[in-house]
Amino acid sequence: MSVTQLAIFIENKPGRLLAVTRLLGDAGVNIRGYSIADTAEYGILRLLVDQPQRAHQVLREHEFTVHESQVVLVEVPDRPGGVAEVLGKLADTNIEYTYPTATHCLIAFGVEDVACAEKALAASGIRFLTDDELVEV
Repeated sequence: MSVTQLAIFIENKPGRLLAVTRLLGDAGVNIRGYSIADTAEYGILRLLVDQPQRAHQVLREHEFTVHESQVVLVEVPDRPGGVAEVLGKLADTNIEYTYPTATHCLIAFGVEDVACAEKALAASGIRFLTDDELVEV
């Protein structure tokens, strides 16, 4: 029940982020959430999109290095302590990174063990999304 995340390696220079987002937009792919980590020479753009396979194909055709992985995308309660409540359910797995999405109160968690995280969240009644549901968000 996890969602597909794309990690794109891009040079850290003007116009590269624009190139990626323009290619995806021209291909009809909608970006639902993203995160950027950078170094002096390159950046890693993590994306959640409504059409991960299409996005992967388009980016590879334009010679971008793309890596797919699974993340757990959960609906965080929109109240004080909501994030802490979800994090408490993930106390038994290492959270490698996290970022919010552009829609709703959703947060993607890149975790060491996706199956463990999904099990913990499902047992707690916390809603998480699939790739198909991300299209409709």
